[in-house]
Amino acid sequence: MTGVEMAFPPKRPLMSTRARLNLYLAITFVIVFCISSAVLYRSLIDGAMQQVRRDSALQMEMAMAIRRYTMEDVRPLLPPGEVLHPQSIPAFAANRTMSLLEEVRPQYRYAEVAINPTNPSNRAAGWQVDLINAFRNEPDKIEATHLSEGPSGAMLHVARPVRPTADCLACHGAAAAAPAGLLQRYGRTGGFGWKIGETVGAQIVSVPTTNALNAAREAWWRHVGASLVVFAALFLVLNRVLSRAVIAPIETRSSTWRELATRDAVTGARNRRSFDEEGRALIAACRESGADLTLLALDIDHFKRVNDTFGHDVGDAVLCEFVQRILQASKRRDGLYRTGGEEFAMLLPHSDIDAAAAFAEVLRRQFEATPFSGAGRLTASFGVAVLLPGDTLETLMKRADRALYEAKGAGRNQVRCIVS
Repeated sequence: MTGVEMAFPPKRPLMSTRARLNLYLAITFVIVFCISSAVLYRSLIDGAMQQVRRDSALQMEMAMAIRRYTMEDVRPLLPPGEVLHPQSIPAFAANRTMSLLEEVRPQYRYAEVAINPTNPSNRAAGWQVDLINAFRNEPDKIEATHLSEGPSGAMLHVARPVRPTADCLACHGAAAAAPAGLLQRYGRTGGFGWKIGETVGAQIVSVPTTNALNAAREAWWRHVGASLVVFAALFLVLNRVLSRAVIAPIETRSSTWRELATRDAVTGARNRRSFDEEGRALIAACRESGADLTLLALDIDHFKRVNDTFGHDVGDAVLCEFVQRILQASKRRDGLYRTGGEEFAMLLPHSDIDAAAAFAEVLRRQFEATPFSGAGRLTASFGVAVLLPGDTLETLMKRADRALYEAKGAGRNQVRCIVS
Protein backbone atom coordinates (compact mmCIF):
# COMPACT_ATOMS: atom_id res chain seq x y z
CA MET A 1 0.00 0.00 0.00
CA THR A 2 1.12 3.57 -0.58
CA GLY A 3 -0.65 5.14 2.38
CA VAL A 4 -0.82 4.55 6.08
CA GLU A 5 -4.16 3.24 7.30
CA MET A 6 -4.57 3.83 10.99
CA ALA A 7 -7.23 1.15 11.33
CA PHE A 8 -7.11 -1.01 14.38
CA PRO A 9 -8.82 -4.36 14.87
CA PRO A 10 -12.29 -3.99 16.27
CA LYS A 11 -12.40 -5.00 19.85
CA ARG A 12 -15.03 -7.45 20.82
CA PRO A 13 -17.63 -5.22 22.43
CA LEU A 14 -18.06 -5.92 26.08
CA MET A 15 -21.61 -5.84 27.33
CA SER A 16 -22.15 -2.64 29.24
CA THR A 17 -23.47 -2.55 32.76
CA ARG A 18 -26.72 -1.08 31.47
CA ALA A 19 -27.06 -3.85 28.88
CA ARG A 20 -26.35 -6.50 31.50
CA LEU A 21 -28.96 -5.00 33.80
CA ASN A 22 -31.52 -4.97 30.99
CA LEU A 23 -30.64 -8.56 30.13
CA TYR A 24 -30.94 -9.74 33.75
CA LEU A 25 -34.20 -7.85 34.22
CA ALA A 26 -35.58 -9.24 30.97
CA ILE A 27 -34.57 -12.80 31.86
CA THR A 28 -36.08 -12.42 35.33
CA PHE A 29 -39.31 -11.01 33.96
CA VAL A 30 -39.55 -13.71 31.29
CA ILE A 31 -38.98 -16.47 33.85
CA VAL A 32 -41.50 -15.01 36.30
CA PHE A 33 -43.99 -14.38 33.51
CA CYS A 34 -43.66 -17.90 32.10
CA ILE A 35 -43.93 -19.55 35.51
CA SER A 36 -46.90 -17.44 36.59
CA SER A 37 -48.64 -17.94 33.24
CA ALA A 38 -48.06 -21.69 33.38
CA VAL A 39 -49.36 -21.89 36.95
CA LEU A 40 -52.41 -19.79 36.08
CA TYR A 41 -53.09 -21.85 32.95
CA ARG A 42 -52.96 -25.06 34.95
CA SER A 43 -55.16 -23.52 37.63
CA LEU A 44 -57.75 -22.29 35.12
CA ILE A 45 -57.84 -25.63 33.31
CA ASP A 46 -58.15 -27.50 36.61
CA GLY A 47 -60.90 -25.12 37.66
CA ALA A 48 -62.73 -25.68 34.38
CA MET A 49 -62.50 -29.45 34.78
CA GLN A 50 -63.73 -29.17 38.38
CA GLN A 51 -66.72 -27.23 37.11
CA VAL A 52 -67.34 -29.94 34.52
CA ARG A 53 -67.19 -32.56 37.26
CA ARG A 54 -69.61 -30.55 39.39
CA ASP A 55 -71.97 -30.42 36.42
CA SER A 56 -71.65 -34.17 35.95
CA ALA A 57 -72.22 -34.79 39.66
CA LEU A 58 -75.35 -32.61 39.58
CA GLN A 59 -76.62 -34.48 36.53
CA MET A 60 -75.95 -37.82 38.22
CA GLU A 61 -77.78 -36.71 41.36
CA MET A 62 -80.73 -35.64 39.21
CA ALA A 63 -80.87 -39.12 37.66
CA MET A 64 -80.59 -40.74 41.09
CA ALA A 65 -83.40 -38.52 42.37
CA ILE A 66 -85.62 -39.59 39.45
CA ARG A 67 -84.89 -43.26 40.18
CA ARG A 68 -85.69 -42.78 43.84
CA TYR A 69 -88.88 -40.89 43.07
CA THR A 70 -89.96 -43.70 40.74
CA MET A 71 -89.26 -46.37 43.33
CA GLU A 72 -90.73 -44.56 46.32
CA ASP A 73 -93.59 -42.54 44.86
CA VAL A 74 -94.64 -44.00 41.51
CA ARG A 75 -94.46 -47.75 42.01
CA PRO A 76 -96.60 -47.82 45.16
CA LEU A 77 -99.42 -46.25 43.16
CA LEU A 78 -99.70 -49.29 40.88
CA PRO A 79 -102.31 -51.86 42.05
CA PRO A 80 -101.01 -55.39 42.62
CA GLY A 81 -101.06 -57.43 39.44
CA GLU A 82 -101.28 -54.29 37.27
CA VAL A 83 -99.80 -54.63 33.81
CA LEU A 84 -96.17 -53.46 33.81
CA HIS A 85 -95.74 -49.79 32.99
CA PRO A 86 -92.20 -48.86 31.80
CA GLN A 87 -92.59 -45.51 33.53
CA SER A 88 -92.54 -47.34 36.86
CA ILE A 89 -89.11 -48.82 36.14
CA PRO A 90 -86.40 -46.57 37.70
CA ALA A 91 -83.90 -47.01 34.86
CA PHE A 92 -86.53 -46.29 32.20
CA ALA A 93 -87.82 -43.25 34.10
CA ALA A 94 -84.31 -41.85 34.53
CA ASN A 95 -83.38 -42.43 30.89
CA ARG A 96 -86.61 -40.89 29.64
CA THR A 97 -86.54 -37.85 31.91
CA MET A 98 -82.90 -37.10 31.17
CA SER A 99 -83.58 -37.47 27.43
CA LEU A 100 -86.08 -34.62 27.79
CA LEU A 101 -83.31 -32.53 29.36
CA GLU A 102 -81.09 -33.48 26.44
CA GLU A 103 -83.59 -31.88 24.07
CA VAL A 104 -82.88 -28.55 25.78
CA ARG A 105 -79.20 -29.20 26.47
CA PRO A 106 -78.17 -31.56 23.67
CA GLN A 107 -74.59 -31.82 24.89
CA TYR A 108 -75.64 -33.08 28.32
CA ARG A 109 -76.50 -36.76 28.15
CA TYR A 110 -77.47 -39.59 30.46
CA ALA A 111 -77.66 -43.31 29.87
CA GLU A 112 -78.10 -46.47 31.89
CA VAL A 113 -76.47 -49.31 30.02
CA ALA A 114 -75.83 -52.95 30.78
CA ILE A 115 -73.95 -55.80 29.20
CA ASN A 116 -77.08 -57.99 29.48
CA PRO A 117 -79.97 -55.49 29.46
CA THR A 118 -83.68 -56.16 29.44
CA ASN A 119 -84.22 -53.44 26.85
CA PRO A 120 -81.88 -54.04 23.87
CA SER A 121 -81.56 -50.29 23.33
CA ASN A 122 -79.73 -50.10 26.67
CA ARG A 123 -76.96 -52.49 25.65
CA ALA A 124 -73.45 -51.20 26.45
CA ALA A 125 -70.96 -50.83 23.60
CA GLY A 126 -67.35 -49.77 23.11
CA TRP A 127 -65.90 -47.72 25.94
CA GLN A 128 -69.11 -48.25 27.94
CA VAL A 129 -68.24 -51.93 28.19
CA ASP A 130 -64.73 -50.95 29.30
CA LEU A 131 -66.15 -48.87 32.14
CA ILE A 132 -68.42 -51.71 33.29
CA ASN A 133 -65.52 -54.16 33.19
CA ALA A 134 -63.43 -51.71 35.21
CA PHE A 135 -66.09 -51.84 37.94
CA ARG A 136 -66.17 -55.63 37.73
CA ASN A 137 -62.39 -55.86 38.07
CA GLU A 138 -62.39 -53.48 41.04
CA PRO A 139 -65.47 -54.20 43.17
CA ASP A 140 -64.69 -51.31 45.51
CA LYS A 141 -64.61 -48.79 42.67
CA ILE A 142 -67.57 -46.43 42.83
CA GLU A 143 -66.80 -44.05 39.96
CA ALA A 144 -64.91 -44.09 36.67
CA THR A 145 -64.34 -41.51 33.96
CA HIS A 146 -63.70 -41.52 30.25
CA LEU A 147 -62.80 -38.71 27.83
CA SER A 148 -63.89 -38.82 24.21
CA GLU A 149 -63.90 -36.57 21.17
CA GLY A 150 -67.07 -36.12 19.19
CA PRO A 151 -68.53 -33.81 16.55
CA SER A 152 -69.47 -31.31 19.25
CA GLY A 153 -66.07 -31.43 20.94
CA ALA A 154 -64.54 -33.17 23.93
CA MET A 155 -66.86 -34.92 26.39
CA LEU A 156 -66.29 -36.13 29.93
CA HIS A 157 -68.18 -39.31 30.78
CA VAL A 158 -68.62 -40.10 34.47
CA ALA A 159 -69.93 -43.55 35.35
CA ARG A 160 -71.21 -45.23 38.48
CA PRO A 161 -71.79 -48.98 38.72
CA VAL A 162 -75.25 -50.56 38.65
CA ARG A 163 -75.28 -53.39 41.18
CA PRO A 164 -78.62 -55.17 41.73
CA THR A 165 -80.32 -55.29 45.12
CA ALA A 166 -82.86 -57.87 46.30
CA ASP A 167 -85.70 -55.76 44.87
CA CYS A 168 -84.07 -55.88 41.42
CA LEU A 169 -84.17 -59.68 41.31
CA ALA A 170 -87.97 -59.61 41.17
CA CYS A 171 -87.58 -58.57 37.53
CA HIS A 172 -84.04 -59.64 36.70
CA GLY A 173 -83.56 -62.90 38.58
CA ALA A 174 -85.03 -65.92 36.85
CA ALA A 175 -87.10 -65.33 33.73
CA ALA A 176 -89.84 -67.61 35.08
CA ALA A 177 -90.32 -65.29 38.08
CA ALA A 178 -90.34 -62.05 36.07
CA PRO A 179 -93.56 -60.02 35.71
CA ALA A 180 -95.70 -61.06 32.78
CA GLY A 181 -95.79 -57.53 31.42
CA LEU A 182 -91.98 -57.43 31.34
CA LEU A 183 -91.80 -60.71 29.47
CA GLN A 184 -94.54 -59.63 27.10
CA ARG A 185 -92.74 -56.35 26.26
CA TYR A 186 -89.09 -57.47 26.16
CA GLY A 187 -89.15 -61.25 25.94
CA ARG A 188 -87.04 -63.79 27.81
CA THR A 189 -83.66 -63.30 26.09
CA GLY A 190 -82.07 -60.48 28.09
CA GLY A 191 -81.87 -58.94 31.50
CA PHE A 192 -82.11 -62.13 33.57
CA GLY A 193 -79.74 -64.05 35.77
CA TRP A 194 -78.53 -60.99 37.64
CA LYS A 195 -77.04 -61.50 41.09
CA ILE A 196 -77.08 -59.27 44.14
CA GLY A 197 -73.99 -57.02 44.25
CA GLU A 198 -72.75 -58.05 40.82
CA THR A 199 -71.92 -55.20 38.44
CA VAL A 200 -74.32 -55.57 35.53
CA GLY A 201 -74.15 -52.09 34.05
CA ALA A 202 -73.42 -48.44 34.65
CA GLN A 203 -75.10 -45.09 34.95
CA ILE A 204 -73.22 -42.70 32.69
CA VAL A 205 -73.54 -38.94 32.49
CA SER A 206 -71.81 -37.11 29.65
CA VAL A 207 -70.85 -33.47 30.03
CA PRO A 208 -69.10 -31.27 27.42
CA THR A 209 -65.65 -29.99 28.36
CA THR A 210 -64.99 -27.86 25.28
CA ASN A 211 -66.96 -24.81 26.39
CA ALA A 212 -65.48 -24.77 29.89
CA LEU A 213 -61.93 -25.30 28.62
CA ASN A 214 -62.33 -22.66 25.92
CA ALA A 215 -63.58 -20.19 28.51
CA ALA A 216 -60.58 -21.01 30.70
CA ARG A 217 -58.19 -20.51 27.78
CA GLU A 218 -59.83 -17.20 26.87
CA ALA A 219 -59.43 -16.06 30.48
CA TRP A 220 -55.80 -17.15 30.35
CA TRP A 221 -55.13 -15.18 27.18
CA ARG A 222 -56.71 -12.10 28.75
CA HIS A 223 -54.41 -12.57 31.72
CA VAL A 224 -51.41 -12.97 29.41
CA GLY A 225 -52.24 -9.75 27.60
CA ALA A 226 -52.79 -7.80 30.81
CA SER A 227 -49.67 -9.29 32.38
CA LEU A 228 -47.55 -8.34 29.39
CA VAL A 229 -48.69 -4.74 29.72
CA VAL A 230 -48.03 -4.74 33.48
CA PHE A 231 -44.66 -6.47 33.12
CA ALA A 232 -43.59 -4.11 30.34
CA ALA A 233 -44.57 -1.05 32.39
CA LEU A 234 -42.84 -2.44 35.47
CA PHE A 235 -39.75 -3.27 33.43
CA LEU A 236 -39.56 0.27 32.06
CA VAL A 237 -40.07 1.84 35.48
CA LEU A 238 -37.46 -0.38 37.15
CA ASN A 239 -35.07 0.14 34.27
CA ARG A 240 -35.40 3.91 34.50
CA VAL A 241 -35.08 4.01 38.28
CA LEU A 242 -32.11 1.65 38.38
CA SER A 243 -30.45 3.40 35.45
CA ARG A 244 -30.55 6.74 37.20
CA ALA A 245 -29.84 5.58 40.73
CA VAL A 246 -27.36 2.78 40.10
CA ILE A 247 -26.20 2.28 36.53
CA ALA A 248 -25.32 5.85 35.57
CA PRO A 249 -22.92 6.31 38.53
CA ILE A 250 -21.40 2.87 37.94
CA GLU A 251 -20.87 3.52 34.23
CA THR A 252 -19.29 6.89 34.96
CA ARG A 253 -16.87 5.32 37.42
CA SER A 254 -16.23 2.36 35.12
CA SER A 255 -15.42 4.66 32.22
CA THR A 256 -13.02 6.60 34.40
CA TRP A 257 -11.37 3.43 35.65
CA ARG A 258 -11.01 2.08 32.12
CA GLU A 259 -9.34 5.30 31.02
CA LEU A 260 -6.99 5.23 33.98
CA ALA A 261 -6.15 1.58 33.33
CA THR A 262 -5.38 1.99 29.61
CA ARG A 263 -3.98 5.51 29.24
CA ASP A 264 -0.81 7.25 30.25
CA ALA A 265 -1.66 9.78 32.94
CA VAL A 266 0.72 12.47 31.60
CA THR A 267 0.27 12.43 27.83
CA GLY A 268 -3.11 10.76 27.33
CA ALA A 269 -1.56 8.23 24.96
CA ARG A 270 -2.32 4.55 25.40
CA ASN A 271 -0.08 2.90 27.97
CA ARG A 272 2.20 -0.12 27.82
CA ARG A 273 -0.53 -2.44 29.06
CA SER A 274 -2.76 -1.39 26.16
CA PHE A 275 0.14 -1.82 23.76
CA ASP A 276 0.70 -5.40 24.89
CA GLU A 277 -2.99 -6.38 24.75
CA GLU A 278 -3.93 -4.59 21.54
CA GLY A 279 -0.66 -5.40 19.81
CA ARG A 280 -1.14 -9.14 20.24
CA ALA A 281 -4.74 -8.91 19.08
CA LEU A 282 -3.70 -6.86 16.04
CA ILE A 283 -0.98 -9.34 15.07
CA ALA A 284 -3.49 -12.20 15.25
CA ALA A 285 -6.01 -10.24 13.14
CA CYS A 286 -3.45 -9.32 10.48
CA ARG A 287 -2.23 -12.91 10.28
CA GLU A 288 -5.77 -14.16 9.83
CA SER A 289 -6.59 -11.61 7.12
CA GLY A 290 -3.15 -11.63 5.48
CA ALA A 291 -2.78 -7.87 5.94
CA ASP A 292 0.54 -6.08 6.38
CA LEU A 293 1.55 -4.72 9.77
CA THR A 294 4.42 -2.40 10.64
CA LEU A 295 5.57 -1.11 13.99
CA LEU A 296 6.99 2.37 14.42
CA ALA A 297 9.27 3.00 17.42
CA LEU A 298 10.07 6.66 18.10
CA ASP A 299 11.38 8.95 20.79
CA ILE A 300 12.47 12.54 21.30
CA ASP A 301 16.18 13.15 20.83
CA HIS A 302 18.06 14.42 23.89
CA PHE A 303 14.88 14.61 25.92
CA LYS A 304 16.88 14.47 29.16
CA ARG A 305 18.31 17.89 28.31
CA VAL A 306 14.78 19.29 28.19
CA ASN A 307 14.09 18.10 31.73
CA ASP A 308 17.49 19.23 32.98
CA THR A 309 17.29 22.64 31.30
CA PHE A 310 13.63 23.61 31.59
CA GLY A 311 12.34 21.33 34.34
CA HIS A 312 9.99 18.39 34.39
CA ASP A 313 6.88 20.51 33.95
CA VAL A 314 8.13 21.71 30.58
CA GLY A 315 9.27 18.16 29.81
CA ASP A 316 5.76 16.86 30.46
CA ALA A 317 4.30 19.63 28.29
CA VAL A 318 6.68 18.68 25.47
CA LEU A 319 5.60 15.04 25.72
CA CYS A 320 1.94 16.06 25.54
CA GLU A 321 2.57 18.29 22.51
CA PHE A 322 4.59 15.49 20.90
CA VAL A 323 1.65 13.10 21.30
CA GLN A 324 -0.89 15.61 19.99
CA ARG A 325 1.15 16.30 16.86
CA ILE A 326 1.37 12.58 16.06
CA LEU A 327 -2.34 12.01 16.63
CA GLN A 328 -3.23 15.00 14.47
CA ALA A 329 -1.00 13.71 11.69
CA SER A 330 -2.55 10.25 11.90
CA LYS A 331 -6.06 11.74 12.20
CA ARG A 332 -6.92 9.38 15.05
CA ARG A 333 -7.56 9.76 18.75
CA ASP A 334 -5.83 6.47 19.53
CA GLY A 335 -3.08 4.40 18.02
CA LEU A 336 -0.08 5.85 19.83
CA TYR A 337 1.41 4.07 22.85
CA ARG A 338 3.84 5.38 25.44
CA THR A 339 6.17 2.46 26.09
CA GLY A 340 8.80 4.27 28.19
CA GLY A 341 9.90 7.71 29.42
CA GLU A 342 10.19 9.51 26.07
CA GLU A 343 9.71 6.36 24.01
CA PHE A 344 6.58 5.72 21.98
CA ALA A 345 5.31 3.10 19.55
CA MET A 346 2.72 3.03 16.77
CA LEU A 347 1.14 -0.05 15.22
CA LEU A 348 0.27 0.52 11.56
CA PRO A 349 -1.96 -2.22 10.12
CA HIS A 350 -2.52 -2.48 6.35
CA SER A 351 0.75 -0.58 5.79
CA ASP A 352 3.91 -1.95 4.22
CA ILE A 353 7.32 -0.82 5.38
CA ASP A 354 7.68 1.83 2.66
CA ALA A 355 4.39 3.50 3.58
CA ALA A 356 5.27 3.39 7.28
CA ALA A 357 8.73 4.88 6.61
CA ALA A 358 7.16 7.66 4.54
CA PHE A 359 4.74 8.45 7.37
CA ALA A 360 7.64 8.50 9.85
CA GLU A 361 9.54 10.89 7.59
CA VAL A 362 6.54 13.26 7.53
CA LEU A 363 6.52 13.26 11.33
CA ARG A 364 10.31 13.74 11.54
CA ARG A 365 10.22 16.82 9.31
CA GLN A 366 7.28 18.30 11.16
CA PHE A 367 9.05 17.96 14.52
CA GLU A 368 12.25 19.42 13.10
CA ALA A 369 10.51 22.39 11.50
CA THR A 370 8.13 23.42 14.27
CA PRO A 371 9.46 24.48 17.70
CA PHE A 372 7.91 23.04 20.86
CA SER A 373 6.33 25.45 23.31
CA GLY A 374 8.76 26.31 26.08
CA ALA A 375 11.55 24.12 24.73
CA GLY A 376 12.31 25.36 21.21
CA ARG A 377 13.34 23.12 18.34
CA LEU A 378 13.55 19.40 19.03
CA THR A 379 14.01 16.39 16.82
CA ALA A 380 12.92 12.76 16.96
CA SER A 381 14.31 9.44 15.77
CA PHE A 382 12.29 6.61 14.24
CA GLY A 383 12.71 2.86 13.82
CA VAL A 384 10.43 0.88 11.49
CA ALA A 385 9.95 -2.91 11.38
CA VAL A 386 7.50 -5.07 9.44
CA LEU A 387 5.69 -8.15 10.75
CA LEU A 388 7.33 -11.37 9.55
CA PRO A 389 6.08 -14.95 9.66
CA GLY A 390 6.56 -16.37 13.14
CA ASP A 391 6.85 -12.93 14.75
CA THR A 392 5.45 -12.17 18.17
CA LEU A 393 4.86 -8.69 19.51
CA GLU A 394 8.12 -8.97 21.43
CA THR A 395 10.24 -9.94 18.41
CA LEU A 396 8.60 -7.26 16.26
CA MET A 397 9.28 -4.66 18.96
CA LYS A 398 12.91 -5.75 19.26
CA ARG A 399 13.53 -5.16 15.55
CA ALA A 400 11.82 -1.77 15.68
CA ASP A 401 13.96 -0.84 18.71
CA ARG A 402 17.07 -1.98 16.88
CA ALA A 403 16.15 0.24 13.95
CA LEU A 404 15.57 3.11 16.38
CA TYR A 405 19.00 2.60 17.97
CA GLU A 406 20.56 2.59 14.50
CA ALA A 407 18.89 5.94 13.81
CA LYS A 408 20.24 7.35 17.07
CA GLY A 409 23.67 5.87 16.44
CA ALA A 410 23.77 7.49 13.01
CA GLY A 411 23.31 10.95 14.50
CA ARG A 412 19.59 11.02 15.49
CA ASN A 413 16.80 12.88 13.66
CA GLN A 414 16.52 9.99 11.21
CA VAL A 415 14.22 7.18 10.07
CA ARG A 416 15.71 3.70 9.86
CA CYS A 417 14.01 0.48 8.71
CA ILE A 418 14.74 -3.17 9.40
CA VAL A 419 13.07 -5.73 7.17
CA SER A 420 14.49 -8.94 8.62
